[in-house]
Amino acid sequence: MRVEKVALDKTGSFSRIFLDYIASEPKLAHTHSFEPSVQGFEKALSYRKLSAAHRNTLVSVLKEQYEGITISESVEENINLLKEQNTFTVTTGHQLNIFTGPLFFIYKIVTTINICRELAEKFPEYKFVPVYWMASEDHDFEEINHTYVDGGKFVWETEQTGAVGRFTTEELAVLADTIPGKIEAFKKAYAESENLADAARNYVNELFGDTGLVVVDADHQELKAEFKSIIKAELLNQSAFKKVTERSEFLIKKGYKPQLNPRGINLFYLAEGLRARIEKVGEVYEIVDTELSFSKDEILALLDEHPERFSPNVILRPVYQEVILPNLGYVGGPAELAYWLQFKEMFDFFKIDFPVLMPRSFGLYVNRNAQRKEKKLGLAHEDLFADLDALKKKYVHSMNGKLGLDKERADVEKLYKSIHKLAHKIDVTLEDHVQAQYTKHQQCLDRIELKLVKAEKRNRDDEMRMITDLKEYAFPGGTLQERKVNFLSISKDDFIEDLLKLIDPFDLQMNIFLED
Repeated sequence: MRVEKVALDKTGSFSRIFLDYIASEPKLAHTHSFEPSVQGFEKALSYRKLSAAHRNTLVSVLKEQYEGITISESVEENINLLKEQNTFTVTTGHQLNIFTGPLFFIYKIVTTINICRELAEKFPEYKFVPVYWMASEDHDFEEINHTYVDGGKFVWETEQTGAVGRFTTEELAVLADTIPGKIEAFKKAYAESENLADAARNYVNELFGDTGLVVVDADHQELKAEFKSIIKAELLNQSAFKKVTERSEFLIKKGYKPQLNPRGINLFYLAEGLRARIEKVGEVYEIVDTELSFSKDEILALLDEHPERFSPNVILRPVYQEVILPNLGYVGGPAELAYWLQFKEMFDFFKIDFPVLMPRSFGLYVNRNAQRKEKKLGLAHEDLFADLDALKKKYVHSMNGKLGLDKERADVEKLYKSIHKLAHKIDVTLEDHVQAQYTKHQQCLDRIELKLVKAEKRNRDDEMRMITDLKEYAFPGGTLQERKVNFLSISKDDFIEDLLKLIDPFDLQMNIFLED
């Protein structure tokens, strides 16, 4: 496999706020602390508080969570290194999509690993540990219960509710038998694990364990205990709402639309089969859509005794992550980084270090069959990101340049300029009439050209179908390939190994991965 590049702003696939962020747009200067670059990490190292993380608790919990799993020497070493003051993490987070979900999950992990590898070369006096933070407390089951392999949609049906990481996986073990590809690691994980979080740790360890990637499940009483002071502040003062709202208003003034809207209390109540919002009504803390409610004293007592029953939402989850980990950088997709840009003021308020915000790597895999079609049609990789109709029109014009009526338009324009001058000399009131006739002629030429293009498309029906197939390959169902297709669809045995060799995490372009 080899790689070629396309500039992200040439793909039409990214928001303005994201493109402005990676281009160091001055309007966004106050929304983050460091640039997404090696230099940004170097600056972050110089500012990082070495005692910021709760290292001993973290290592103890990780050893407990990895108990019973065969791990590589590099994973074991990295877990132990987390006790050391000169060790830092680079983290990515993601939902527990079944069978890893879309391709970009793989790209996220590889980006994180390769950042650590490059930092280790640049700054040998430090150690860098890649971390996958599982969104095990998420309860949006519909977002993770399906995957697309070889054009088929495979759906996990279950009646379970609450935090998905706690779901049992018996049904998934059955579903695994219906999915094509090399899924032995998933079959084993889903059949032998107690819950979805354990299964995800198992198969991620199987796929990436040799790289030293460490998987963290933050749904743990001891980790939550380290976060109690911020949970308490959120319950009593709703500080996150105030600070995120202020930053959101700043972004609006700069011409951007905020990605998230904070709630008054950005916490859920977590129990078996339940993850429900906590809402303050008067002096009472109500658990939405349940019969549960607590007075101030009762909820603070609950926090003290059972911190694990409080789950941060998307606003506070990054704060929780940065409290628990000795984290230097966060690797996220465009939407994630867009909402992180709303959090800087909240982090400053809580006196927590803000990480380097690194975009994950982006990719389009082009197999040999698709490459043959590109070559036959004379298309560049960049063309695959164009609108389908525009792509067909471009191809038709490239095959028959006479279809374009640019010369005829220029001739008509020249003719009417002459008529316009004559009309002006004879009667200036005729100028509007001449202009109207000129506009009609140009519109007529547009219609003629459109009919010529349509006719030529019919004449080239095979090529039009081929272009449609290519576009569907790159954008299945109108969605960028990496956001829908599962990596099991790629038959290449050493796909992940090749990605680890090819992805440059600091080269912020679209990677076109070409099958040899």
